[in-house]
Amino acid sequence: MRSATREALGALTTAVQASSGAGVSDAREVLQAARAIERTPQLLAALVDTNGTSADRDAIVARVFGSLGAEARRLLGVAAAQRWSSGADLLAGLEDAGIRLAATAADADVASEIHQFREIVAGDADLELALGGLLGEADDKALVVERLLAGRASEATLVILDHLVRSPRGRRIGALLAQAAETVADAAGAGIATVTTAVPLPDTQLRRLEASLTQRYGRRLQVQQVVDPQIIGGLRVAVADDVIDGTIRSKFTDLRLQLG
Repeated sequence: MRSATREALGALTTAVQASSGAGVSDAREVLQAARAIERTPQLLAALVDTNGTSADRDAIVARVFGSLGAEARRLLGVAAAQRWSSGADLLAGLEDAGIRLAATAADADVASEIHQFREIVAGDADLELALGGLLGEADDKALVVERLLAGRASEATLVILDHLVRSPRGRRIGALLAQAAETVADAAGAGIATVTTAVPLPDTQLRRLEASLTQRYGRRLQVQQVVDPQIIGGLRVAVADDVIDGTIRSKFTDLRLQLG
């Protein structure tokens, strides 16, 4: 991440954290605005134009998005006031802000709901293609998400997933969902540890593992479990780019390599 974008993202994240009384509807408006900007190249270019002043960019936001609620307009104004390294970075920043806003306004475990949906998608090749393929209209993909999760997920999760399938921006669906879950957890001051096992672990064992990993990494971690019978036994833990592989399958592979 380039320095200009890093600073801009930090300022926007701070603005989200300062939101008072914001709701999921505000997050929806921020994400809708991000998609509107994405669909309008001239608008996107104007909002990242380094030759213009922040006042010029703020005026554009006021003119184009004046009908939005006060909180969404405020965050868009903060985003427009920053210097982004590229238009793609601005879109990523607005997406991050919208997801964080939805997560903090929710009264549900949004990270877990996104993880559960990711598991559903990963286990159904047709569904993964329908949601992540290049073909198909965005409205149709959003309708699939709505029908699958009706009554099974919070409004915040639905708002986030609706945005992701409408605005993949060249990213694979699995990566989209994983990053969204990480962002939601980070908004709550936590990280995510993905634990892969051959069979489901009891809740008590998961909680002990969560406590142990939190102590090891010095940060509260939410454990998300993935069941994969192919690993045979043991477990694999992934925290960001750090992977601890203690599976039996991995040990068999190491042994075959040693035997040549």
